[in-house]
Amino acid sequence: MKRLLKRTGCWIMLMLLVFQLAAVPALAQDTTGTSEALAANIEQAISELDKDPNSIGLHAGIAVYDLTDEKVLYGHNADRTYVPASNMKLFTTIAGLDKLGPDYQWKTEVYATGKVSAGGVLNGDLILKGFGDPSLTVADLQAIAAALKEKGIKQVNGKLLVDESYFDPTRLGYGWMWDDEVYGYSAQLSALAVHKNMLTITVEPGKKAGDTPVLTMEPATEYVQVVNQLQTVAGKDSDISVQRPRGKNTIIFSGTIGVEAAPYQEDVTMEDPALYVADIWKQRLTASGIKLHPQASVEKTTLSTGTPLYTHLSKPFSEILVELNKDSDNFYAEMLLKTLGATEKGEGSAEAGSEVVADVLKRAGVEAGYVQKDGSGLSRFNWITANQMVKLLTFVQDQEYRDALEKSLPIAGVDGTLKNRLKGTPAEKMVIAKTGSMGGVNSLSGYATAKNGNKLAFSILINGIYKSKYARDLQDKVAVLLASYPDIKAPDGYKPAVPDAYKLSALLDPIAEEADASGITAGIVVKALDQEQGEAIWYEHEADTLLTPASNLKLLTTATALAQLGKDYQFKTEMYGSTPLPKNGVYQGDLYLKGYGDPTLHTEDNLKVQEGVSMEEIAAWLKEQGIKRINGNLILDESYFDQERLGLGWSWDDESYYYNPLLGALALNRGTVMIEFQPAVRAGDPVPINLLPKTKYVNVINEAKTVNSGQENTFAIERDRGTNTIRVTGNLPLGTAPDYERVPVEDPALYAGTVLGETLENAGISFSGNSTVSVGTVPQQAVKWTEFTSEPLSEIVSYLNKKSDNFYAEMLLKTLGAVKRGEGSSSAGVEVVQETLSTLGVETNFDMVDGSGLTRYNLISARHIADVLEGMTKHAAYQEYLDSLPIAGVDGTLKNRMKGTAAENNARAKTGTLTGVSSLSGYVQTKDGQKLVFSIVINGYAPKSEYMTAIQDRIVSALASYEDK
Repeated sequence: MKRLLKRTGCWIMLMLLVFQLAAVPALAQDTTGTSEALAANIEQAISELDKDPNSIGLHAGIAVYDLTDEKVLYGHNADRTYVPASNMKLFTTIAGLDKLGPDYQWKTEVYATGKVSAGGVLNGDLILKGFGDPSLTVADLQAIAAALKEKGIKQVNGKLLVDESYFDPTRLGYGWMWDDEVYGYSAQLSALAVHKNMLTITVEPGKKAGDTPVLTMEPATEYVQVVNQLQTVAGKDSDISVQRPRGKNTIIFSGTIGVEAAPYQEDVTMEDPALYVADIWKQRLTASGIKLHPQASVEKTTLSTGTPLYTHLSKPFSEILVELNKDSDNFYAEMLLKTLGATEKGEGSAEAGSEVVADVLKRAGVEAGYVQKDGSGLSRFNWITANQMVKLLTFVQDQEYRDALEKSLPIAGVDGTLKNRLKGTPAEKMVIAKTGSMGGVNSLSGYATAKNGNKLAFSILINGIYKSKYARDLQDKVAVLLASYPDIKAPDGYKPAVPDAYKLSALLDPIAEEADASGITAGIVVKALDQEQGEAIWYEHEADTLLTPASNLKLLTTATALAQLGKDYQFKTEMYGSTPLPKNGVYQGDLYLKGYGDPTLHTEDNLKVQEGVSMEEIAAWLKEQGIKRINGNLILDESYFDQERLGLGWSWDDESYYYNPLLGALALNRGTVMIEFQPAVRAGDPVPINLLPKTKYVNVINEAKTVNSGQENTFAIERDRGTNTIRVTGNLPLGTAPDYERVPVEDPALYAGTVLGETLENAGISFSGNSTVSVGTVPQQAVKWTEFTSEPLSEIVSYLNKKSDNFYAEMLLKTLGAVKRGEGSSSAGVEVVQETLSTLGVETNFDMVDGSGLTRYNLISARHIADVLEGMTKHAAYQEYLDSLPIAGVDGTLKNRMKGTAAENNARAKTGTLTGVSSLSGYVQTKDGQKLVFSIVINGYAPKSEYMTAIQDRIVSALASYEDK
């Protein structure tokens, strides 16, 4: 039985349909014009998706409500939570219409400090204050400057100040991906914004191959540096990449553009956009003939006093809304959400704005069971249901702003993001709806005018998409059916599916059905290892649904590492010199340290988690060779891996946390430093901290204070983005137990080199005064002095899986790429993983992007994971693989789970946890000794994460207690 038709809510509805049809006389069984025919057509369309390996994994929540007849027409997983992508904009924009009204206008104000003389000279500062206008343009700034000129201002002798304090200082949405940041759809947010806080860069080819292409910038500004590394080549093809280093205002264009190619255009972003506005503002003032003091500085401020000079008003919200929804503009949506927070809650934050949305949703009958983290849907931490969306769309029909919303929605086959869809079908011009699309996610929600004139509200939320075409096709199929309703009939020969019965259905169905009813999606597979293929499947539920696996993905990485590298594989770290080792203790030349991805490289302190190569060991070896002084530089070679420091899809707001390490072929202490802390003896004293290793590589600013017990604990450790400045802030109450945080650092090789240099100095090996530490490559003529080796891979994999270490997993993935593909990248490592799993009998129609499971771009099914586990039982490295897994109630990440159950000291499994994600996959023996492999992957919103782990523990404990009678 195929996966989608086994869903509990679906098959119950279809069984009821069977009973209804059975009660109708034979001549009356024509279902033309009935909701049952609609259901049958949609269910058949869904079932067809299970026949194609490119679509089998997607799962949909669908709800259709007849607004005219006031009845539900169809529901499929309508109360399950899904990541909605840009359908979240409907929540935001409806709340905006409800609270602000269609006629709302954003303002931008100009103030002055000091007096304006009779001659038009402002002897004071000019202040531009923003109130969140998302639509402010360069032309608007020009008009404001012209208005000031008309008021008689000819010269400003003070500073140019900009005030963005109407919004909070958080620049990006919760959980947005760092690798999206360079693009305009992920622009930074500020209450003072122009040109949507982005630049439009146009690339035109040179006149002939070999010429440097021409880049133009709109609007022109010196605030952002654009680096042109492009080359013109023959032909019409282009291969252009755009990068912006985190925290920097440098845009790097690289690649090629064909001499016959059309111009290439990209919207790119910048850091701290209020200062970008200030630069454009300064230009416009000058262009208007207003003189500025040559030494006038441009700074940010928070306005406290000043004389109002001018107020600019935006277009009405109803006009801005059209662009927002038809073009699915993320920036407009995020600025609107913060505006709602500022106007209604007195706080211009996404959190406050979401509270306002919640107030509106409550009036619409949606009180709980969803999560909103941003305004646009770019965050994958949003969770909603199709029924919630339809309730909101139904609510709008009774509101005065109904027409304003509907005018803003794309029209099928006509405009906006639906311009090229549904042309020539009954849905053309009859469907108006908001689209939503990002990797693995596609959604469509809005209104359809049925053939009988009835107005229908609908929502189609699809996750787990391997190939996006299939999701759009399903949406379009539903849209055509709605536009044709009720002039439709059930497909010929259609029969509602009945779910398969499995050996453990009676045991596990109640748990799976409880999970379904809670709004989460659970993929479950249980398979016996010692039974024939036809009898091996003991249980399946949503077995092929593609879900985010979290750290269960490490099962793939470690299985491949053991299979391809071997259990005895050791990482090496090489040391070279410009010349052979000296005999007099003084080395005249450069010292090179080359890394090959050893994840265990460490210092001998509390950061050490495994035996292996330490900085102290390296220093001791050099001392044993009699070296006392190095008159040269220390050069670190990390060329074995690429320069991609973070996994694709990792969240920008995780970068201060240990589980989000920066990667490099030469990296120390899992890419982190440790800060130990505890309260001082007395309240009011600074919080004592201890940095490990004791290095000058990071700059720790300690502003934290000890406070009395009972006071709020606001203690925090964060790293300034893209830097090695770590800030310790907040209050730590007396009585708080001593603790520590590990914090990732930038440029792992330089970190390792700096600490090595310091360790050498501490060991009595000095460097000359002009010696430097830098990243480079070992020259061909260098002399290899020695190499240091790690513990065997079996030991490394054991630590990795038992502790679920992200850094180890990512280093292993890049090592696989380097060893087997000659390219130390994650993408090359993934190729090795998929090729290896294929030899183990695992289908590879899943998405793997990193090695640890930290990215939400990963999509895989419970069946895929179970097949990996089963395949490894036939491999020579199975015992090492099995031994690496946490044991229930005993060790690793399962140490405190399933204690006192039959699974304790029995089940061996890998955990996986992200917000809205929980997984557990591994091996267990039944009470009568039968060996089972299982995989449980759960996605969705649950009020408490413990709910998901409780489901897993109940299933595994039930398996361990099972006795085949």
